[in-house]
Amino acid sequence: MSFVRISNGEVEVGRPVLWPLYDDKKQLLLARGVVVETESQKKALMERGLFRKLQVSETRANPESGEKPAGDNCSFDEIKLDIGDTLQLQTQSDTGQARYYVKLIGYLKGKSVLVTTPTQDGKVLLMREGQAFVVRLFSGKSVFAFGATIHKVANVPFPHLHLTYPSQVRGLVVRRGARARVNLIAAVSSPDGRSHAATIVDLSTGGAMLVAKSPMGIKDDRISIKFRVVVSEVEQYLTIPAVLRSVHATTAQDGEPPQVHHGVQFDDLPHAEQVVLSAFVYRILFEETAEG
Repeated sequence: MSFVRISNGEVEVGRPVLWPLYDDKKQLLLARGVVVETESQKKALMERGLFRKLQVSETRANPESGEKPAGDNCSFDEIKLDIGDTLQLQTQSDTGQARYYVKLIGYLKGKSVLVTTPTQDGKVLLMREGQAFVVRLFSGKSVFAFGATIHKVANVPFPHLHLTYPSQVRGLVVRRGARARVNLIAAVSSPDGRSHAATIVDLSTGGAMLVAKSPMGIKDDRISIKFRVVVSEVEQYLTIPAVLRSVHATTAQDGEPPQVHHGVQFDDLPHAEQVVLSAFVYRILFEETAEG
């Protein structure tokens, strides 16, 4: 098993660490989910040297999952997309960027990729042949991108586009445990039976950071978090059991009242919630990668 050194920015005070962390002799120092409580503690750890295990998906392709390592090039047909999958078309002009979401209709290797014509407010947008895009898509846990132009605009039997078939596609694996920046209203039930209003500010498939006006419990308390997400244009309501791993208050700034940050680790996530949560988180990470 290979190890990689942790950089200073990958450990944040008051937040659970995302991986088991080891010293330079490969001895376990911090279990995943442990919180580095102070800057001095973080400094001491960084000076000592922190390492994590390098995930298999970061070093080579995983044949069973179909994931591609970061920076890996592949052919379009290797991605194994399904009809109806969503693709993002990004165009750039002197007036700025525009992003459109379309559905995959099909493709013929070496010829073209067929997608629906973008719409806005229920109306089909005007597209022109020769128009260039960066096409992005999400499959499994990877984001893929390639350049394409509109080869043919067709309106029969319905509006659709023939995009040029890419010679190669670049893939990037979304890091395991990566957190998506969100702003979700949540209702939290604490062990004493009280209900709290909170905001989820970042979210992963294994945990989250919540902000509230007052503490919702103490470290190691078990809580229940309810919130709404939208997946494939369908509202989904999740109820997730979790464990509080950190609770710390921020100082008031510019007249704003202090806030209490709660780092939580999801616990015994039901399968149905796990599927919906994964789909939502990876979609947000896809959007963030596209922004980058």
